[in-house]
Amino acid sequence: MKKQVLMSVILFFLIITGCKNKENYSENTKSTETKSSETSKTKFENNVLAFNYPKDWTITDSETIEKGIHYLAIEKEGLNSSGIMTIISFEDLIDLDDSIMMNIEELQNNSLIQNLNFDTIKDSQFNTITSRALHFDFSTIGIKQEGMIYAFSNTSNSVVILKQEALEDIKENSDGFNTIENSFKIK
Repeated sequence: MKKQVLMSVILFFLIITGCKNKENYSENTKSTETKSSETSKTKFENNVLAFNYPKDWTITDSETIEKGIHYLAIEKEGLNSSGIMTIISFEDLIDLDDSIMMNIEELQNNSLIQNLNFDTIKDSQFNTITSRALHFDFSTIGIKQEGMIYAFSNTSNSVVILKQEALEDIKENSDGFNTIENSFKIK
């Protein structure tokens, strides 16, 4: 029950983050320059995970929900940008399918979301990490959106990722999402 409440609070933060002015949260980040490309990247790292993200993406929220549970939202910069990824890391093992369905239930209960459709949960990969995943789509304020929810664990930690974007922005968001996913590591 405690984790259901936490997941509800976290999803609420996701919706609010998408509707508020973006603030730059740079805590827990380290800057690095890539040698293989002229695009500079920044690195985020905590006790559970690490990943790189391009300079045109910003961490808009980063907070410890309670000891061992960290919430992070990262968004593509720009007034008309729609790419967002929320990452919840747990210094514990959680039920992966239940965590995905809690996110879907929160989307179903959100009055701003219309025409929510979602697939069944299936085995997938996030980077090279075996995961459980679910694809969804909906409309909000007349804009069609789609996303994926990934959940995975190693022997002692769990991560739940919600990736979402407007259909019209898929091309503009792809490099950022790929940079994050391709560099993502769970500790």
